[in-house]
Amino acid sequence: MTQLLILVGLPGSGKSTLAAQWVDADPARRARVSRDDLRMMLHGRLAWGQRWQEDQVTVAQHAAIAALLGDGISVVADATNLRRRHREALAEIARAAGARVVVQVVDTPVAECIIRDAARPPGRRVGADVIRRLAAAAQWPVSEQASAVAAQDGGLGREG
Repeated sequence: MTQLLILVGLPGSGKSTLAAQWVDADPARRARVSRDDLRMMLHGRLAWGQRWQEDQVTVAQHAAIAALLGDGISVVADATNLRRRHREALAEIARAAGARVVVQVVDTPVAECIIRDAARPPGRRVGADVIRRLAAAAQWPVSEQASAVAAQDGGLGREG
């Protein structure tokens, strides 16, 4: 069955690494849709400051996910997905396509996320203050949303 894997985690938590591993396990039937890649494609930089820019990224993300799922390709949504309404919107797209929804929390300590972020190239860093702010405001999935994840999909479970 086609599925949408929704990753949830702070910047620098390892989401993109896990997403790449998941796609690499079955590249003919899996794809990664990354909000960061869409930001670069649409705006030439990682731009978070303008609402209209994020709205365009959301339209592109949702369209890509819907198109891929509709074509029978499983998708990993590679983004922080720290807000419940964002996860719910993605889950609705998956349900409309008849796909299974899997939510995976990438639970990496804030301090480690900050270290990893600082090691990124200058144009790809979000900064320690942003990571701390996102951590404080995160709406982490409740256990019933993420409970089945650890044993599924190639062993990708919670990271500690």
